[in-house]
Amino acid sequence: MTMRLLYVANARIPTEKAHGIAIMKACQAFVRADVKVTLVVANRKNVLPPDAHAFYEIPDPFSIVRLPTLDLFGIAGGRAIFFTQAFTFYTSLFFWTLFQPRSQIIYTRDAPVCLLSLLGFEVFLECHAAPEKGSYYWLAHLTRGVIVTAHTIGDRFIAKGFAKDKLLVRPNAVDLDTFDIAVSREESRERLDLSPDAFVLVYTGNFTTYGEDKGLADIIRALSRLPENIRALAVGGSEADIARYAELAEKISVSARVRLIGYRPQRELALYQKAADALLMPFPDTLHYRSNMSPIKMFEYMASKRPIIASDLPSIREILDNTTAFIVPPGSPQKIVEVVEKIRSDPADVEARAGRAYESVKTSHTWNARAREILAFVEHRSNVL
Repeated sequence: MTMRLLYVANARIPTEKAHGIAIMKACQAFVRADVKVTLVVANRKNVLPPDAHAFYEIPDPFSIVRLPTLDLFGIAGGRAIFFTQAFTFYTSLFFWTLFQPRSQIIYTRDAPVCLLSLLGFEVFLECHAAPEKGSYYWLAHLTRGVIVTAHTIGDRFIAKGFAKDKLLVRPNAVDLDTFDIAVSREESRERLDLSPDAFVLVYTGNFTTYGEDKGLADIIRALSRLPENIRALAVGGSEADIARYAELAEKISVSARVRLIGYRPQRELALYQKAADALLMPFPDTLHYRSNMSPIKMFEYMASKRPIIASDLPSIREILDNTTAFIVPPGSPQKIVEVVEKIRSDPADVEARAGRAYESVKTSHTWNARAREILAFVEHRSNVL
């Protein structure tokens, strides 16, 4: 029997944020594993092109249902706006699912969706953080199983009384078709109009999360202590964040050596990563970065075969170590400087670490491999399949 799966997400799709990539790539991977998938999302205002399959360059067929919601974002602010949008989406979802077969699996990243188990659905929750609120775990207990993206998150669930066999730890992943491309450093720089001679430090993805710095400030500060021929390039920022970091670069007199670029499609990000002499993700030491993340950029970096400089945090250590990357203390521009100098002086070590990172991601961290493990877990825990 073909598995039928409803992937439910109270999300704006498409979106510039990483969760949109994760949702669409997961659906694509489920389809490739012969699952009939319907993505159920909120019908929200969007300045991006409406065709999500084209936006994410996903040819694999799965339908997208957009449920009505009251979207007041951009008109007003505050918690009431978030509550109104969420409440109206989940109300639409409730009435829509009343007419759906209970033989379908519901897969979601949103805890309120777990209440659909009370209507007779089997619900599986994918969790990307370990909330403090006890109500979250009460809702999660209604599910048939929980998929967490890091062991640090799984430990929190176990502390809240979850049995280990109800949990699957599966980090995020990468699409090798997009990021493992046969393009040299020189060719990628020519295509992107980048200097062939400069040593370029590259950061890709959103510059901030919930308004908090993701380490780009440390990259810019490190640049002020490095030779003039070293440049920093960051791709994926909002207009507000670009202005914020441009101001920092100006303040410490490195603005001529910093290039800040807005959102770019995945295939273009792959070119920027191939153009790098080093890829950086020096996340700060906060609860979110320490314990509640599985950054998609990490797996994209690993697929690029370029050296990685990453913060020494438990969430990073689950995937990378000193054999696959250059691990530095968080919040230390000086350590970034020292590692950059090492990368410049020891190409053999650089190639070895990058090669091991690539082999790891190719073997264990693709979206297709992730989907197969999740589906095996779902089949094992389900009573309707």
